[in-house]
Amino acid sequence: MKMKQLLKRTLALLLAVLTMATAVSAANKSGYSDVPDKHWAASSIAQCRQYDLLQGVGNGKFGLGQKMTRAAYASALCRLMGWKTVTPQKGSFSDNQDTKKWYYSAVETAAAHDVFPGSSKCRPNDAVTREEMAAMTVRALGYSVLAGIIADADAQPVQSDTLGFAGLTAHIGKNCPFADCTTNRGYIALAYRMGIMTGVNKYNFDPKGTATREQAAAVLLRTYERLHASVSVKDAHWVAAEGEPRTLDVPKDCIFTVSHTARRGEQAVSPCAALEEVYAAAVLAGKGGSVLLCAGSVVQKTDKKGVATGEAEELPAEKLQAMLSDTKNTTFHRSTQYKSSYLYNKSGAETVCVWYESEADLAEKTELCKLLGVKTVYILK
Repeated sequence: MKMKQLLKRTLALLLAVLTMATAVSAANKSGYSDVPDKHWAASSIAQCRQYDLLQGVGNGKFGLGQKMTRAAYASALCRLMGWKTVTPQKGSFSDNQDTKKWYYSAVETAAAHDVFPGSSKCRPNDAVTREEMAAMTVRALGYSVLAGIIADADAQPVQSDTLGFAGLTAHIGKNCPFADCTTNRGYIALAYRMGIMTGVNKYNFDPKGTATREQAAAVLLRTYERLHASVSVKDAHWVAAEGEPRTLDVPKDCIFTVSHTARRGEQAVSPCAALEEVYAAAVLAGKGGSVLLCAGSVVQKTDKKGVATGEAEELPAEKLQAMLSDTKNTTFHRSTQYKSSYLYNKSGAETVCVWYESEADLAEKTELCKLLGVKTVYILK
């Protein structure tokens, strides 16, 4: 009899535990007991868990409202980008020398991918500020040089009557629209234009404010979604009706990457658009818009020191291919700033410099367009 009563009590207790567990699970779709379903970040937290971008703090809790440390955010960026773990015997920073710390390898991996700018310390346990979060994310995406160019552009007078980047940005206004940002403006501008981060209101970003774990989850998820978005790549062609000037078969609202280097037909296009020109064109195109890239090439004569001495001219595709195949007389280079390729070819007494777009160049520029929300990239070859 006592055995039956004990068995009944045990079964009742198990049923109660299962009922409570089911109730907690039903009430917290994020999988964490401290994240109510109605919380603004509940969906982001749940998806970050699903994609293994950001995990909880233990004991079934996410750590809602807790500060996000720089080390924890670096670790999350490593997961987001899928980087191979780096574990050197000696740390890169004076405050990251203990190889037994949970964040040691994450910090070193992030540092190897330029997430932390040059400094003797990385301050792993400090709360990450909103501007630091913007900078770390944009650097992880590989746009630190572009961020510097954008920041410099905001500090220059508007030049609406010029072509290229200056002319395009004149139609954007300030790349970073927030009045309270004095540092990291280029990074904040890119994070904002990509839709990864927003201001606390229309005019302010609160750059020095510390970020919470749920805010970090929202930023990580938005970045993940931008990276995994789709972009359509199509060929563009010149077309002309009888008696009419030729035009390109792209939508009327398609934004061209205009440059001072050359004009093709009746329309100005860039045979080799710098990355900042692609950025400006994508911002002007807007979310769901289209951008035209040109896979042409331009050639200039150079002096003995490799300095251009003449006007840039378009180079026919067959001549570019001949130089690409002429490995004996050609040296190959790539600009990390412009994300464009160039070569020096010496045939006889004359040396020329040729700028051109490789498949890798076009892929990187298309990726930037995608991150900025462009849906269609047209390529003119």
